[in-house]
Amino acid sequence: MSAGRKILTFVAGATAVGGFLVDWNRTHLFNPDWPPHARFHDAQTISIGALLGTAGLIALRQGERGTAPGALLPAFFWASMGTAFAFPGAEGLQSEFPDRVPRLGGVWIDERFAAAGMLGLGVLGYTLERRQG
Repeated sequence: MSAGRKILTFVAGATAVGGFLVDWNRTHLFNPDWPPHARFHDAQTISIGALLGTAGLIALRQGERGTAPGALLPAFFWASMGTAFAFPGAEGLQSEFPDRVPRLGGVWIDERFAAAGMLGLGVLGYTLERRQG
């Protein structure tokens, strides 16, 4: 397996399981301060990540013709995470749990960095894979 495909597989796999690993806890899905409708939307986010990541993994098994969808499907999830900060009142984890989010030079290293990092890895993986083929 090429380096590009390994990176794309990592991104798709992390997208598929990430919500369960990061949100299935008291800061998100089981947060006692969240109303049921907020939990519904978190569950929806977990589900869409699982579906997009799994679809990306399936596409990547299709060889060269699956490279673009294998990169694009998980990217939809990470792009939505990044753009969520543009919506009124939307904030990162530090708004409720500042002790769980690191700071570097006064800047919160929150979900926007995860989104940018995973999108960057997806672009890198896709670029490497296209050069290989």
